[in-house]
Amino acid sequence: MAQFIAEQDELDWDTESGDVFLYHGTNCYRRWEIKRCGMIEPGRSNYSFFCTKPGTALTYGRASCLRDMANCSVNSLIGEPVVLKVRFNKRIWLQVDFWQAVNPGNLDEKGNLSLAVLGPISTDFIADVLFCCHGRRLRSGSGTINYLNDQALFNSIQLLREKLIQRRPDTWALRHLGVFSQNVSTRLTGGMVPELTCADNLRRLRQVRA
Repeated sequence: MAQFIAEQDELDWDTESGDVFLYHGTNCYRRWEIKRCGMIEPGRSNYSFFCTKPGTALTYGRASCLRDMANCSVNSLIGEPVVLKVRFNKRIWLQVDFWQAVNPGNLDEKGNLSLAVLGPISTDFIADVLFCCHGRRLRSGSGTINYLNDQALFNSIQLLREKLIQRRPDTWALRHLGVFSQNVSTRLTGGMVPELTCADNLRRLRQVRA
């Protein structure tokens, strides 16, 4: 861990404790699930991914929103990308399996890394929640994850997942306009329109700069 800190020029870390701050992109509903289970658990690839820069993690958060919208279950929590700022100490650092450059060909983003973590991380290590509007709407001045402890709010969020499964008009329009634009541009260049999977969309989103 000390060697990793020494090799990085632009890294968010605590000089007193030696802990490193990394960023995890998700959406606000997944964030609520993380709070409910008490852990940031690995995903379907058996990894949870963290970034050294919050802007890159926000791109992963947008991908998480699109993935959860695939079943047409859309609400204000699913449609809002957020970034969790997580503290890594020496013990948690042992769970980091590998890291790689987000954009190896761009020398300006040399320190922009994505790290794969194997094991779960307790919510006690979440230092802050970035890019979230729900905290401000609920008059939570700090913007942290603690306000989700309220039982009434907990029940309301659960109802959102169970009952509000209709499509939001703005999300429906943006999704279909994007598909239409992609199909037209492909046909104009003389190519065939492929059947895009969720993995294809995630790959494309990871190439978009935040």
